Amino acid sequence: MTSRELARLATLIENGAPPPDNLPEGDGLIIGLTGSPGAGKSTLVDALTTQLRAHNKTVAIVAVDPTSRATGGAILGDRVRMQRHHADPGVFIRSTATRGATGGLARTSAALARLFRSAGFDFIIVETVGVGQDEIEVAALADVTIVVLVPGMGDDIQAIKAGLMEIADIFVINKSDRPGADQTEHDIKDLYHAPIFKTAAIDGAGIPALIADLETRRHKHRASGPFTWEVDHLGIAVRSIDEALAFYTKNLGLPDPSRETVAHEKVHVAMLPAGDSRIELLEPADESSTIAKFIAKRGPGLHHVAMKVPDLHATVLRLESAGIRLLGRPQHGAGGHLYVFVHPSDTGGVLWELIQN
Repeated sequence: MTSRELARLATLIENGAPPPDNLPEGDGLIIGLTGSPGAGKSTLVDALTTQLRAHNKTVAIVAVDPTSRATGGAILGDRVRMQRHHADPGVFIRSTATRGATGGLARTSAALARLFRSAGFDFIIVETVGVGQDEIEVAALADVTIVVLVPGMGDDIQAIKAGLMEIADIFVINKSDRPGADQTEHDIKDLYHAPIFKTAAIDGAGIPALIADLETRRHKHRASGPFTWEVDHLGIAVRSIDEALAFYTKNLGLPDPSRETVAHEKVHVAMLPAGDSRIELLEPADESSTIAKFIAKRGPGLHHVAMKVPDLHATVLRLESAGIRLLGRPQHGAGGHLYVFVHPSDTGGVLWELIQN
């Protein structure tokens, strides 16, 4: 696919057309790069691109920028900030406007990332607009999510741990030549287990180590091969987990479950291992919860079937292109996994949950 053909397809997608059905999957690594304004995300993208090109790797960039009230287009476009890459045939840069979308992405970001992967780029970098701690939708489309921080965040790390910080596969402390970089690293290590890299992107410091990690992830991604769909778990609505466990643990002999509460779903969860799959017991934590309403209407019983999918982002795109109704957007649930529900009206009456493998 030539650059001109790629640009034409990207424009069609931005204007509302669905991605072509015959796109190959591609094996490039989609990198979501997010963080608060002022963290140096664009400078980091520029530095990563420079050094990846030095290793003959091709790079596509989806740069999400605020919308201009005057024109409706992107302002502060990254094509302006990255002029030195503009004429490089191994780099394709697309700046897109949010146009009212929330979560740090444009409505077309996921489709553009898939388009660029299908075009054969080795790395596809999606740089979010930088809206703050609720900017977590990028995790639904990326193979690896980088959260960019700067020294001196202090108590802010604790304050935002329930949002932006929890989606990180990699932390980058940019501008690490400033005072406080070591303390920021220490604060992160106390709370999270993702690898941490310290960079000063403006002069390229620390970038090689980060790229080495991304290369390793890309090779693992490519080597994973075809994926066979499989049932992850059966979700069963119960009035009381403690009462239900008498059957599952005592009579069936299943191991004691792990337990947690998913606050935004208002539900208590118990996960029982059952061979290669699991049984998920769902007890309402509040009368207004979806599970409580389900039990009130239908009584206890099978609530949903959960399937593992290799690429939730690509699956969501295919379903939406086919007019399949989803219940909300991908979000994090029990165990930290990323999931979305498919409406029973499109599945023959069964509520399906799709989980990122």
